[in-house]
Amino acid sequence: MNTEGALLAVTLRQVIDPLRGSGAALGGGARAVGVIFQIRSYGPRVYDSSATGDIALFTSGGVVRPVLATSGVCKTPLNDFDRYITAGEDRVGCVVFAVADGAALETVRFFPHARRVRGLSWAP
Repeated sequence: MNTEGALLAVTLRQVIDPLRGSGAALGGGARAVGVIFQIRSYGPRVYDSSATGDIALFTSGGVVRPVLATSGVCKTPLNDFDRYITAGEDRVGCVVFAVADGAALETVRFFPHARRVRGLSWAP
């Protein structure tokens, strides 16, 4: 995918449903779901964005929102994993979502620079 001069290879590595031990504040009636991505930049420009804007999870119903994970395999880092990726860099990171209990996962999408005009889709 070419986005503003940065050629990216974007791979959905894993969807963890439910994600246990995340420490995320979910509220009643929700579960945590972790979405792990790999982004490799082939340059020539830098890719600089926000994981919670770039990665979206769509379900069969209910509100889906990114949440802070304070522990576990998908612990939210201080800096987004897809921030300032230079040519030749390969990053792996996770975004945690609060998903309504009983909602089925339908699609995971990557929207470069959080622009919902075009993107990549995967069925989990």
